[in-house]
Amino acid sequence: MKRLVEHARSFGGTVVDAVKRAVDPPLGEDARPLDIKRAIVETVEQQLVPAGGGRRVLAGDCVQVRVLVEQSEARRALEAVLADLRDAVAGRLAELQCTLPRRFAVEVSYLRRRPGDWEPEQRLLVSVTRRVTAVANVSADAATPPPLTIEVVRGQAEQRQLTLTESVVRIGRSADPTDGRGRPRFNHIAFLEDDGAENQTVTRGHALIRYHATSGEYRLFDEGSANGTRVVRAGETIDVPRRDPVGLMLRSGDEVQFGKAAIRVTIGPMRTGPV
Repeated sequence: MKRLVEHARSFGGTVVDAVKRAVDPPLGEDARPLDIKRAIVETVEQQLVPAGGGRRVLAGDCVQVRVLVEQSEARRALEAVLADLRDAVAGRLAELQCTLPRRFAVEVSYLRRRPGDWEPEQRLLVSVTRRVTAVANVSADAATPPPLTIEVVRGQAEQRQLTLTESVVRIGRSADPTDGRGRPRFNHIAFLEDDGAENQTVTRGHALIRYHATSGEYRLFDEGSANGTRVVRAGETIDVPRRDPVGLMLRSGDEVQFGKAAIRVTIGPMRTGPV
């Protein structure tokens, strides 16, 4: 793996699309959350590429972290420590005179089982990747959001399923809540104001989904919710940091959790007949 990193660095940041390196040596079973956080930051630091003049660059704009956490209690402790991981990584890179990419993001997913291609003692994988770059000119068709179908799978909402083509979709509890200053807000996905266990974990202004025409992506943002926002994708759970300006790209089939409530998203036309 080290040979791969050195080989990738030799080409420079403009050519490298993804550099992956598992933490070495592997973290022990007794590793504390702070040890894991420190290992992540150090691993990202080791993937910097010299750019001349004492400067360094990161060969990508997205740090993806996959960490094995088998117990719920351990995961909660780790989530609390990694809540400011993006700031910790950004701060360390700034100390090393590394200019952050414009859309720099850190995405963390938690695994309950060790993937088959990991080493027997491996608990962590840190990857630096480059997302698809935006094109300079966007056609009118590309600027139109593709259909976004949302199905409520846990909790009770005013509509169980709906399809939207909005550039911004807001999710929360109540259709027309107001914030602490009395300002109104309209929620497209409105969980009911009742005593349901799932509904009560949804903040009135919990999250939003925004369509980015330049990249053709729907991205999910947490608006400072009380109980958090996360995505379950292919058995992995990815947390969405609160008030992160970058957000998390959604994929068709993702389950999005707002506290204990959840929806499933489908991007593109729904199939209504036989294949």
